[in-house]
Parts: sequence; structure tokens; C-alpha cells
Amino acid sequence: MSTRQEFFTKLSSFIGSNPGNAAFIIIKICRFKEINTTYGFTKGDKYLVYVEEKLLEILRPDDLVARIGDNEYGVFLPKLNNTSHAVLAANKIALEFKHAVDIDGSLISPKLVMGIAAKPDHGTTFDELLHAATLALQHAEKSNEDYLLHQATNSEMPPSLMLENEIQVALDDDEFRLFCQPKINLGSGKLYGGEALIRWNSKKYGFVNTQYFIDILEGSSSLVPVTSWVLNVALRQCLRYQKKSPNFSVAVNLSPSLLTNHSIVEIVSNAVKIWSVNPSSLILEVTEGAMMMNPEKSLEILNEFHQLGFGVSIDDFGTGYSSLAYLKNLPADEIKIDKSFVLNMASDKKDESIVKAAVDLAHTLGLKIVAEGVEDEKTLDILAEMGCDYAQGYYMAKPMPCDDLMLWMEDSEWS
Repeated sequence: MSTRQEFFTKLSSFIGSNPGNAAFIIIKICRFKEINTTYGFTKGDKYLVYVEEKLLEILRPDDLVARIGDNEYGVFLPKLNNTSHAVLAANKIALEFKHAVDIDGSLISPKLVMGIAAKPDHGTTFDELLHAATLALQHAEKSNEDYLLHQATNSEMPPSLMLENEIQVALDDDEFRLFCQPKINLGSGKLYGGEALIRWNSKKYGFVNTQYFIDILEGSSSLVPVTSWVLNVALRQCLRYQKKSPNFSVAVNLSPSLLTNHSIVEIVSNAVKIWSVNPSSLILEVTEGAMMMNPEKSLEILNEFHQLGFGVSIDDFGTGYSSLAYLKNLPADEIKIDKSFVLNMASDKKDESIVKAAVDLAHTLGLKIVAEGVEDEKTLDILAEMGCDYAQGYYMAKPMPCDDLMLWMEDSEWS
């Protein structure tokens, strides 16, 4: 394994002479000083050897790895087809280090955090990629994420009005991409569907913060055409997935303002007809808050969706305003318990009780229930024991490009 300076010199030279796609990942071992203090420097050093060996085992022969700090490694991934392959590599690394490791009788399980920068999206020189990956690493640590791809922050983004004007251009220039996050059936332990999620890699501004973009889209004239694009791409991908998993269903989020616009029923129906998909293969996700904007109109539209055979899911359940009286009359098939209750339920009995109450309530009303935000095996086991129907979260898989989900379906234990 190269020294830090040898590694940086080699990368600078390589990047300057190779125009293709590539990526740089910084891997940080969190709380490494505590490991040395608790277990001793000898075991700490042996753990570093283990990390190095595992990285070399996981990565491709052409990938470059070096220790660039006391508790940091740099990984360079050359010859990539696209940015998503760097994210897949980070996900593979994260999964490999999820479990404790026995080092001379001591179980060591520190958290690894990664920042990813892609060439040419985030820079064309090594210094630019190093800077972008460092920013992504810092953001991942603050957000308690295993890894993050560099994204411009809101402060680096142009004003919302300027970005709003770019949305239609982005649609015409094919700048949007659809990601999908798998959902697992806890009864069978297998994949049953996925949630479609839009991402925007702007030619002008790079990767646009998703929530910032969604907030702007909500009030823009581009909301309907972008929603139509998401529906059509999601349904086209759904047909592909059903060749491997015949009962696969895809969930698409509907913006709150669309629940007051009856044209959304025609838009959804037309998309399903175009792709000849069974209506039950499409789940329309709406939030509690969205329904409260205009309860009467929302209920009318949801009833029509239900009558046409589409699935209806109430997202972020537990954070909105719906009363039990309102909930029992909703034409819904499932509710999604908000991740804020799921994330800490393995260590917080109050959160666990809330989730259990939501599971029991859903089943009493004849509804299925999805738990989102599942980040570890213990949480998954608790959910299965309490009878939760479905789960979604980083423990099983992060959102990934639609094409990559096909590969995931071939290799994953959940498929």
C-alpha cells in the first residue's frame, strides 16, 4: 500500500493523463483514538491491518488504496462507467464493516464514514476531488450517514427562482435520474417492491440538494410534467423488475398540491395505460400533511385512485394531523411509520412502543404497515417480532440508480 505522498502524486499524474470517469473516496474510522485507549495500540494497529486487507479484498485490482491519515484511507476508483458505481463501491464497503471484528479476543466495531467525489462532476484535478470528498465526508459525519456523494449546499445553490427556471431545461436535457430504494417483506424476508426517488445532476450547478429542489418544484409550473416523467420512468423500470420479481410494486410520491388537482388522476391512469402495467403494481404515496391541505378534495382523489385499483400509502405516519376518525375512512392500503420513530427504537422503549401501537392500529384497520429508516439488524428483528409487514432502510439498501437495482436483485440476500 502506497504512502500518502506517493498516493497523492500517483493520483495527480493519473487524473491529468486520463480523461475518463473516476471517483475518489475518503474513508474515516470514527473514534479510533478510543479504540487505542480501550484496547491498546497493538490491537488498534492490527485493526488497521484488517481494514487495509478488507479494502484490497473488496475493491477491483485497478483501484488504488492508501492510508492518508492516522484513521483515514483514500480510495481511487478509475475507469467507471458512471458516478453510481462509486456509490455502489461505498455501499459495499459500508456493508462489509457493519459487524464487529475479533482482534485477539476483543470485539471491535467502530463506525466507518465516507465522502465521495466524482470526476468530472466534482472536479477534474486531484486537488478538486480531494476538496469535494472532504466536504462530503464532513457532511456525512454531521448527518450520521455511512457515506455521502458530494453535493452543493443550499448556500452554494442559486436563488430558488433561478433554479425554478432551470427545471424545464433540465427535463428537456435529460438531467433528471430516477433512483429506487428497495422494500422488504418481513414475512418472507424478500424484496417486494421499491420507492422511486428523483435526483437532479444539473449541468450548471452539479448535484442539486434534493429537498431544496423538491421544495422549489412544489410551487412551480413544472410540477406536473416532472411528476409525469417520474411516473413513466418508474413504471417502465417496474416492468423490468417484474421479470425477476413478478410481484414487484413501485411507489411514487405525490406532491401535496397535486391532491387538490383532479388532473392527477388522468395523468396517473394514462401512464399506466401507456406501459400496460397492472394498476396494483403502482403505489401512490401521500403524506398526512398533504391530505390536510384540502381534506375533502384529497379524499375524493384518493377514493378515485383506490377504485381504479392503484395502491395508496400514507407516508410519514405519526407526524401529521390526521385523527383516528379521519384515518379509518381513508381509502388506503398501507401506512408508513415515520423513520423518526424507527431510527432509535432498538434503544428507546418509548419509540418501540409507538411503532408497536402503529402496527397494531394498522392491522386493526385492515392496513399493511411499512417501517422506514431501518438501519441495523436489531431494529429489523424487533419489527419482524411485532408483526410489521414491510421494511425499508439503509440496513437493506440505500436508494440506488434504477439500473443498479437490477444488479442488486441478482446479488442481494433479500432478492
